[in-house]
Amino acid sequence: MDKIFENPTKIFALTKEGTREFYDNLYDQMIKEGKDVVDYQEIKAMSTGVLCPECNSSHVIKNGLQSGVQNYRCKNCGRQFRVTTGTFMYGVHEKDKMLEYIKCMSAGMSLRECARIVHISLTTSFFWRHRILCALQSFEDNVNFFGVVELEELLMNYSEKGKKKREKKELKKLKKKKPTKVAVLAATDRSGNILFKKLEEKRVQAEHIANFLKSRISENSVICGSNKKAFKTVNAEHIKHKEITNKNKMKGGIYSVSTVHEKITDFVGWIYYKFRGVATKYLTNYIMWFVVRGKYLAEKIKEDTGRLLNLAASDRRAWERYSDLMSQTYLIYNI
Repeated sequence: MDKIFENPTKIFALTKEGTREFYDNLYDQMIKEGKDVVDYQEIKAMSTGVLCPECNSSHVIKNGLQSGVQNYRCKNCGRQFRVTTGTFMYGVHEKDKMLEYIKCMSAGMSLRECARIVHISLTTSFFWRHRILCALQSFEDNVNFFGVVELEELLMNYSEKGKKKREKKELKKLKKKKPTKVAVLAATDRSGNILFKKLEEKRVQAEHIANFLKSRISENSVICGSNKKAFKTVNAEHIKHKEITNKNKMKGGIYSVSTVHEKITDFVGWIYYKFRGVATKYLTNYIMWFVVRGKYLAEKIKEDTGRLLNLAASDRRAWERYSDLMSQTYLIYNI
């Protein structure tokens, strides 16, 4: 492969198969050329055009270098910015270590293992993981469903894992207000599309299902939901036909919720076996990691490193999402 960072425009003309091969070889190519994640972030910006993070205008010009990174200025609002502004790499000081960190994540290493190998602190390892995972959340909008679509409710225990212990008086006061369960809406179709959605409620409601499916589902799809009340009462224009089933019964030989139950089992096992549970505050991040693993990754370390980097670098609002997450309290109701 030619040096991609000398002539990145070649990447934009690749076929679908060529693009996949490019991502699979991206890690080795970056190591060979001595490039870091910020260098690749600039290629991603070039692929769609550099946009102002303030007003979203494409009328921008180059405005010199700062610490070796290209600066831009918006001719519409005057905002100066870099290609990393707003991305998961915004404000990262040890940018040369991020590629290796993504490789460690792709290998399924723990936070401590990632920190030890990349030579960063455990705290930095935690923050970097969630920077990357926040960037993956943008792919929720790319998930659509076709054909037979299965839906189910997943109730997970509310958790404040990692939170410093509270004083006894505070715990007693909050105990009455704290939720015990968090509702997650799980959906999958027979084509392998999957998406879980954490809700800010204790149970899934019919309106949650209707809003979730809006613009995600093809006109001729059949909805298979469990016999819980929310799935029986859901009604929306974009839902043409629905079947009420349960895990022990099939209708017409094909209408069931068995596939989504398998996905739920895999997800719950992954959360509690791999991570020994996660804080509810960060649950959406882990949900999207699970979705991306199943839809985009190949379970091969180097190939997945390139794919994961490309996915994370595609989101120009990751920093805003990450900043909002870190400013939240652990409790859903902000108490």
